[in-house]
Parts: sequence; C-alpha cells; structure tokens
Amino acid sequence: CAAAMCPGSSQDDWPMVDPKSLERVCQACPALLVQEVDGNEVTVLLLGVHMSFVDVSSAADPYPQQLWIAAAAYFGSLQGQDVLLPGGRYACAQALACMRLPWLNGRSLGEVCHIVQLAVSQKRLLGYIDGNMVPCSLSEESVKEKCAAWQQPFCNPTKKPEPTSCPVATWEQMRSCLSNILHSSYSDEVG
Repeated sequence: CAAAMCPGSSQDDWPMVDPKSLERVCQACPALLVQEVDGNEVTVLLLGVHMSFVDVSSAADPYPQQLWIAAAAYFGSLQGQDVLLPGGRYACAQALACMRLPWLNGRSLGEVCHIVQLAVSQKRLLGYIDGNMVPCSLSEESVKEKCAAWQQPFCNPTKKPEPTSCPVATWEQMRSCLSNILHSSYSDEVG
C-alpha cells in the first residue's frame, strides 16, 4: 500500500530519517512552527500560510456518528495478532487506509490520521501497549484502570508473567506460620 501512495517506489527505497533530528532542523527554521502533539509526535506548520489541510491535532470532530459506530465495531472485532496496529498515529492511519475499510472510504490520509487521533484522545477506541496501537480495552491504560478497580497489581497482558519464586499460601497456612512466628518470638524474649 505504501507504493500506492508513492507510485514507482517501495518503502524500502525511502531514506531513513531520525525524527528527533528532523524536529531540531524544523525548530531552527524561522519559517516553521513546530507544535508537540501527544508528547511523542510533532506537527510542523508553515508560518503565514493559510492551512488548507486537515489539522490532525485538532480536537474538533467533524465526522458523522455512523463513522464512529463502524470504527468501534471494527476495533471491537479484532482478534489475535490483528489487534496490534502500528504505534504512531501516521503509521496506524496508513495501515488502516491500506485495509480499505468501508467506514474510511473516500477519506484522505490526513483525515484518517485525524480519525486515529480522535479515536485515541476523545473516543477511547484506541490506546497503546508495547509501542503498538490496540483497541482501547486492551491498552495499557485500560488494563491499569481495571487492575486498580479490582485492587490488583498491573500485569502487562502481552508479556508472560514471570514465575513467582514463592508459592501463594492459603489462609490456613498463613495463620499457622504467623502463629509459629509469634510463639517463637515470644519464647525468645522470655528466655
């Protein structure tokens, strides 16, 4: 699909650019305005030029409710490895655009980027885990909220739990051990 966005080339032909270096170059240019978005991405705008494109960081939601219903149904239907989408807003938007999903039909890549942004920031349809975007119910934030509600420690669902070195005791075992500790402690103090 990347080749479709740039006919005659593949993504492997594109030069690798360090995002932080590019950001520093843009910040040094007085004709550009660099704005931070979501703490890990930036938007670069030309100063003095009227914006005639989609502002992917805008909080405004111009999309019909049917789009959000279809998006929620789609993300809710994902299973297995399909739940893992690329982690950046742009990369995720590219992947979704390549899937030719009916609810994104006719949307520009900029609009899909904006939809991804709103799906994360406002609609809570998408979230992050281990550098990937996933349906919100599987995101690290959602899992942490569920763990907090159940007063349980956070356990990343994408990682296998490490075997515990200590077995979990039953209440009866705990009472017996505590009783032994208290009795031995009392005996040591008396003697």
